[in-house]
Amino acid sequence: MPRPPTTLQTLRQLLAKRFPQTPRASRGSHPTGIAGIDAALDGGLPAGRLTELVSARPSSGGQSVVSRLLSETRVARERVALVDGSDAFDPSAVPPDCLRHLVWVRCRDCGQALAAADILLRDGNYAVVVLDLRGLDERALRRTPPSVWHRLQRAAEAGGAAVLVQTQSPLAPAMPARLVLEEWLPLSASLRTRAEILDTLEPGRARAPRRLDEGEQRAG
Repeated sequence: MPRPPTTLQTLRQLLAKRFPQTPRASRGSHPTGIAGIDAALDGGLPAGRLTELVSARPSSGGQSVVSRLLSETRVARERVALVDGSDAFDPSAVPPDCLRHLVWVRCRDCGQALAAADILLRDGNYAVVVLDLRGLDERALRRTPPSVWHRLQRAAEAGGAAVLVQTQSPLAPAMPARLVLEEWLPLSASLRTRAEILDTLEPGRARAPRRLDEGEQRAG
């Protein structure tokens, strides 16, 4: 897989070259291939909306969810973008054929990840955009102004992409849907065993964090 762009301008140029035409994203929902998650979301990730998936434990299945999602979207011939906030995605854990429709953006911090997600959503070429913020400094993430999240939501609505935001604890304000994975997937488990556990996941719902007023935002 080619090296990721190092600047946002390079990312724009890469997208324009690789996808010269901008098809209108489809509406509806995009199944993840995981029965519990799809049932909780009434069929899959809703197009034009943000969904937060909280992986409460390090091995609670965040990477496995992305792998299954890549498999499902490959069958559906849908383009996917992964904004990898802490450069933690392991492509070797995914069948090579399931990477052909993926644009992988490797980031170093929260600011890069959020800016990259904004560009990808406004580009309009993706059915699903995954914004993986796990492993980043949570204090920095919590200082993100609510306006940034609202901007991402508006971009998703305009382009029709389904956005999966992966976090380690409930984070984004006013999130339309938030699910929590509590099940622990043992690192020693075989791929088959992990797949079987995924099929039994029953994610719970978490309450959205309250909004901060302007004074609290400045103090943070």
